[in-house]
Amino acid sequence: MKLRSVYHTGEGEKLLSVGRWIIGWTWILAAFYNWKAFKYNFSHEELWEPRQDFKISKGECDSIFYDYDDLLKQTVPVGQCFSSTTRGDANGVRYAPASEVLKHPERWRYIEFEVDNEMWAVVKKDMNKKVGNKYDFVAVTTGFITPIMIDPEDKNYCSEICCWVKFLLYVLNRWWKRVSPRRSAMLLVPHWGEPKTI
Repeated sequence: MKLRSVYHTGEGEKLLSVGRWIIGWTWILAAFYNWKAFKYNFSHEELWEPRQDFKISKGECDSIFYDYDDLLKQTVPVGQCFSSTTRGDANGVRYAPASEVLKHPERWRYIEFEVDNEMWAVVKKDMNKKVGNKYDFVAVTTGFITPIMIDPEDKNYCSEICCWVKFLLYVLNRWWKRVSPRRSAMLLVPHWGEPKTI
């Protein structure tokens, strides 16, 4: 089956928002680990699991599930997204409908990759156990610069939890605990191609 790592570009965010801060902070960090990551200006990562396909046409939409603005679009993102976030009512690891997370598709980029169906079913059980873990503010703010990574098992940030899933699925050959959305994209590009617009 196909999955997507989707990355928020920071477009539409205020200048002093957390997303813009993450882009700036990880730009500085990229100078130390790999200059190739500079061009991936991403502030957040989600894993996007489709519902048969990633989008459906507006004619297939059921107005009970999609708001009026979505119905006016040519296509609507479907399926669910998995990540750790503090956006909206969330405060950590959660699933959310793709139609809510990707409400402004022009602000997102994706990298699509293949995974084994049976492996995905096993990994989903591990993902479900992580739902409810709190957002890891310490790792995001200081974990990238401390000599020893402070990484409690019951807290996660977005690209860390997404990288963990991709490692379990053998999409990545190791679990990068210090991984920004910028670096996450850079790790996928050599095998799966450059990020695309939704």
